[in-house]
Amino acid sequence: MGDINMMPVEVRFKPSGGHWLGLCPSLGLATQGETFERAQENLREMIWLFMESCLRRGVLEQVLRRAGFTKTKVGAVMKAAETYHMVPPVIAETACHV
Repeated sequence: MGDINMMPVEVRFKPSGGHWLGLCPSLGLATQGETFERAQENLREMIWLFMESCLRRGVLEQVLRRAGFTKTKVGAVMKAAETYHMVPPVIAETACHV
């Protein structure tokens, strides 16, 4: 998925019914996996595809601003998007709540 150091986003993981839930509250995204590692992979891919879709539709800046990203972070993401033609996110902070 290319360079994944473009945009740190907060994510959370928690066990639920024999699976792991992966959440990205600022973007309103959620997924699950049978293992913690699979939940991480699924969430990373979901965030990637969400950002790419927003970029292609020309609404990335608007979505990031509504999600509470600062002007500086929005600018950095938009610059990266122009360079890479998509925005690969990184899971910068993982909080595991049991």
